[in-house]
Amino acid sequence: MKKIIITLIALFTINIQAQVDMNLTDTNGTEYSVVAENNSIKIAGMEGKLVFLEFFGLQCPACQQAMPHLINLQEKYKENFQVLAVEVQNNEIDPINDYKAEHGINYITFSNYDIGGLVRYVAEKSGWQGAIPYTVAIDPKGEVLFAQAGVIPEKTLEAYIEKYSVK
Repeated sequence: MKKIIITLIALFTINIQAQVDMNLTDTNGTEYSVVAENNSIKIAGMEGKLVFLEFFGLQCPACQQAMPHLINLQEKYKENFQVLAVEVQNNEIDPINDYKAEHGINYITFSNYDIGGLVRYVAEKSGWQGAIPYTVAIDPKGEVLFAQAGVIPEKTLEAYIEKYSVK
């Protein structure tokens, strides 16, 4: 029995530390290849860009408060910065796209239904327990800079963009 428990613990530890290789499809149907391992999340097509992976919800007042900041920053730094927003309150693609149109969202969105593997990976690695908005900043080389819950002031986000964006 003791041997079985030790084996299961070892397998679980290896599984958490293992590389995660997946394809993600955004709400417009574009597919992205992602490799996540240790402290990095490398997303095909995002090389050389600072990325904010933003977990949000359509019914979340704090997320609605953060949205104009992300829209402004995406417009201002579109060459070297990208917001990838994941709707984590389990909405289908059509309501997310309707919401994007209604609020003038100019960044890439995903449904949790389609990229749950990445959401689970981030939760395991960062200790995220569901609070939204939740921002994971990924530098141009794919290394995770920080993960933080709550509304982050636009000036703070912009300072990260200025510091880490490849110009």
